[in-house]
Amino acid sequence: MKKIENENLDTIYGGTTTISGPIINALVNVIKVLKEAGYSLGSGIRRISENSLCPLE
Repeated sequence: MKKIENENLDTIYGGTTTISGPIINALVNVIKVLKEAGYSLGSGIRRISENSLCPLE
């Protein structure tokens, strides 16, 4: 292994530039929530248009 001099230590960059697992998981969860909200909104619009709402009494 090549030994690195102290002057060259400032030029070393580390870390990852790719998307990590927790970020992907959070994005998937946001998409799932938006999808479920869309289903609920669409179902509500359909029920209102068909006049098939449950009575409140």
